[in-house]
Amino acid sequence: MAPEPLIQALGAPRFRYEMTFRTDAYSVPATRRAAKAILVGGTPDMEDDCLDRALLIITELVANTVKHAARRSPRAELTLVTDDRSLTIAVHDTDPGLPRVLPPSHPDDTGGRGLRLVHDLASEVDGTLEVRSDPDRRGKAVRVSLPL
Repeated sequence: MAPEPLIQALGAPRFRYEMTFRTDAYSVPATRRAAKAILVGGTPDMEDDCLDRALLIITELVANTVKHAARRSPRAELTLVTDDRSLTIAVHDTDPGLPRVLPPSHPDDTGGRGLRLVHDLASEVDGTLEVRSDPDRRGKAVRVSLPL
């Protein structure tokens, strides 16, 4: 489970969902489908643009976990929390390596820009991106907050 301070919403939670997924390629589309069903069912007033943005962010975060953390983290967790103002997306794994947001890409770059894309998608709507180590430094969580 992701460290609680990383997934706390500002207001009282209206909705909270947690799921564990295997860090393999099959989990990327499966987690996206599950998250879509949960968000549509649990937050029916969410704007389509916010839903699309959230699903792309979830896809990128799960794909990054599969690509970069699977060796040390065979499973990871996705947490979705909403309050009256925001949707918080958190992905937690047990690989202690911290990703970083790379500079904007060059047209000749190949890969390495997933977290940059997540950062940019959140920033476009005044959202936030945080990466934090677990207190014991045995894992990490990536948290994105999007306004509703």
